[in-house]
Amino acid sequence: MKKILMASTALAASLSYAASASAEDTKIKWSAYTDFNVSSTSVDGNVPGGDTNNGLDFNTNSEIHLNASQTADNGLTYGLHIQLEADQGNTNNTDENHIFIEGDFGRVELGDQDSAGDRMMVSGSSVGFQYGMFGNYTGGLSALEDEGNLGRTAADFSDSSDSSKITYFTPTFNGFKAGLSFAPDSDSGQTVSGNETDFNNHFDAALNYSGTFNDFTVDAALIGATHEVTSQGSSDDTYYAVGGGVMLGYAGFKAALGVLHEDTKDTSEINTVDTGLSYGIGAWSLSVGAAWSEFDQDNGVENESIAYSAGVGYEIAPGLTTWAGATIGDYEGGVEDFTNFQTGISVAF
Repeated sequence: MKKILMASTALAASLSYAASASAEDTKIKWSAYTDFNVSSTSVDGNVPGGDTNNGLDFNTNSEIHLNASQTADNGLTYGLHIQLEADQGNTNNTDENHIFIEGDFGRVELGDQDSAGDRMMVSGSSVGFQYGMFGNYTGGLSALEDEGNLGRTAADFSDSSDSSKITYFTPTFNGFKAGLSFAPDSDSGQTVSGNETDFNNHFDAALNYSGTFNDFTVDAALIGATHEVTSQGSSDDTYYAVGGGVMLGYAGFKAALGVLHEDTKDTSEINTVDTGLSYGIGAWSLSVGAAWSEFDQDNGVENESIAYSAGVGYEIAPGLTTWAGATIGDYEGGVEDFTNFQTGISVAF
């Protein structure tokens, strides 16, 4: 017994020493950003919340990020990533939170993070800077996004968002890389659901290619996703999505095209196409884009939307940027004609 106690004490001491030694080698990085946004939206249709109140709105978008990683003697790299929401009054204080393990086998992520399909998809919205293109607004067209498929891009399939999941990425082979995600339900964080959630058993997968040929760059992706949509009836409906896109770059220009098909059994079908063109020179970035969606429901209701966007961004100083963008479009069967304007400034360190 005495030998066991002595051995246990020695083991605990060695683990304590190893932990403290490891802590000294851990790479910890903090970063943060705050955006101040000015937006205005107007619509022709009588849609509650469609028009910006009094024609003008101010809002912020702020996050604090923690990244920590360490590489063991055997070459295994592991760590964590946490995104904290820092806006006033935000009750969902954590955006994303996951741990990762990486080595020659690839990379495994465990926790609340966007899925492989979402992160690896290439589409027309890939070439726009953050606030110049539709589909990535903060307080702009968000009030209208409940209007069927308005503001959708080919990257906006029903993924598992930040639900708790397991994701695996392969190593890159000759420019090709694959990823696979699984989320059993839509819960995230500490939530353990005893009942049905928004979806069940979500899988999505992606295949990427990235290469350079002389002065040209090529990025392409194929994605697929499926899950069971919780139904009030006797059985759930199956959702699936397939899509892909390609992006070409040359001399500061980037052009991209994306397509997406979504189908929910006995409910609806959505087809989306988007395209974009951007150019960067020095501190300036310019972008234009367009997106079209057709939303057909099994009850006979059909809606169609098209939107055009243009924007400009400027880096005033390292970590200090400003932008302005505008979107116009039409949503048949919903808000009809709509316009949106946004401008803002961002500080990031």
